[in-house]
Amino acid sequence: MANRASIKQGLLEKGVQGRGPLPPHPHSQSPEREKKAETRGDECPDYAGSLKGGWEERLRERLGDCVPPVFPSPKLILLATVHGDPAGFQRAWRFFEYFRPEVITVEISRFSVRYRQRAAKDWRRRLSAALKTLPPEAARNLAISRVATQTALPFEYRAARDWGQAHKVPVKLLDAGTVARRHLPRYADELLTPDNLRFLWKNEASGTLEEYVAEEFRRARLAREGKLRRLPGSSDGEDSRRERLWAKRLAPLMTGEKRLVHLGGWEHLVPWPGGGGLSHLLGNLHPRVILLDEAEQLSSI
Repeated sequence: MANRASIKQGLLEKGVQGRGPLPPHPHSQSPEREKKAETRGDECPDYAGSLKGGWEERLRERLGDCVPPVFPSPKLILLATVHGDPAGFQRAWRFFEYFRPEVITVEISRFSVRYRQRAAKDWRRRLSAALKTLPPEAARNLAISRVATQTALPFEYRAARDWGQAHKVPVKLLDAGTVARRHLPRYADELLTPDNLRFLWKNEASGTLEEYVAEEFRRARLAREGKLRRLPGSSDGEDSRRERLWAKRLAPLMTGEKRLVHLGGWEHLVPWPGGGGLSHLLGNLHPRVILLDEAEQLSSI
């Protein structure tokens, strides 16, 4: 019988693709849109009331009081995701369209991308075969939905790759692949077996994938505000080593005035009390942590 803890750890992976209408970039608005922004201050009190110090004055001049509260500083953005977010691809694309990064980095390794591309077809076949041994409603189970997202390339990578190719923006993969080398080869024989899916179906919490993602973003907001403590051991073990590697590889990319966006799981990016997290390691670069679900607000501009 496979080790349940290691199988569940494998669940903390990635998402599915979804595209939607893309908002215009704020630096290329039409005169009519600019005029509307200048005259609708009373129509967006949430934006006007949530602005803090340090926001770009040029955005105030262009958009008046309707600058979204999540619009970042012009250089380094840590875009915090929930792996497996069904709306993740669309949200990331919307943010790229709005912010127009000149470099994108992603929390994934070249090994992980290559392995997943080779294994994807076999993983989908195994998942489909295993689901046929369960009742039809099992496919909607939260744990099994999370497993299903792992049969595709992570949305973080796909969104960065596709947007980067469309706009001729370089995309850098920061991870070393140590975790992927240890876990990905086990998917076929452990994660995607009928026995494991039946176990997850019977024992995991109820709810939908969308509800799970929303709850994770709620926790991420608490952590960003300093109201949540990191799990013991996360700051002094493998997570810490990976975060230091990402910081080491990312820092040299911050040259000149280029805008850089890094996509990664929120637990690695938020500034944890007492230290830890990529935002602390890159503190001298003054990064801004943006939660991916906040990209929804960008369509209001």
